[in-house]
Parts: sequence; structure tokens; C-alpha cells
Amino acid sequence: MFADIDPPRQGATGGRRSPIDIFASILEVTKRYGGEGRVTRISYGAGMPVDRVRTCLRRLSDLGLARATRGEEGTTYAITARGQEFLDTYWRMRSFVGLLDPSSERRGRTREGPPPDPR
Repeated sequence: MFADIDPPRQGATGGRRSPIDIFASILEVTKRYGGEGRVTRISYGAGMPVDRVRTCLRRLSDLGLARATRGEEGTTYAITARGQEFLDTYWRMRSFVGLLDPSSERRGRTREGPPPDPR
């Protein structure tokens, strides 16, 4: 399922991002930009190279979590209702993992919800 995605990179907290974490990050960035965004902006927000984000966005589109729209200025990607459901479940599960694994709290990996909006 995730064979077309490069291995996760080293995160800011010293941990590695799983494909699920990467997908959630891309969807979260897309959501922050009014529910849709172009590849370059999503790439910067997710902290990933453009080619890798394109691969992930194709996969998210195939899964029905994102939707690609071609326009005059290029392709934009939007989060779908199913993508929002994925994010809600992702953040809920992350908080449960934090309850079960006290060591993850020290690494700063648990959150009740998405990271704060940088704007």
C-alpha cells in the first residue's frame, strides 16, 4: 500500500514519520489553506520535497481522502469529507497512544488535536 513512498525522514522530535503521519501532515496543510492548495504550498507546509508530495497526493486521491482539480493555473488539491474523517480519527488515535505510552509524552509526540496554525 505504501511501497511508492520513500522511507520516512527524521522528524524534528527525533522520531521518524510513518506514511500515516505523512498523509495526515499533507491533509492538515491542505486544510489550513482554505481546504485546498497547490503542490508547492503543500510541500513547504509539510516539509517534504515536491516530487514526494505529488506521489502522496496521488495516493490520497486514489483513497478518496483528497480531490485533484485541474484549472487554468494548474492543479489544486482539496481535502474531502472522507479526508477530514481520517484526520479526526488520526488525532483521536494519537491522543490514545499518548495515554498508553508515557514515553511518547516526553518526546512531545502526543496531542489532543492538530498542531497550532502558524498564521
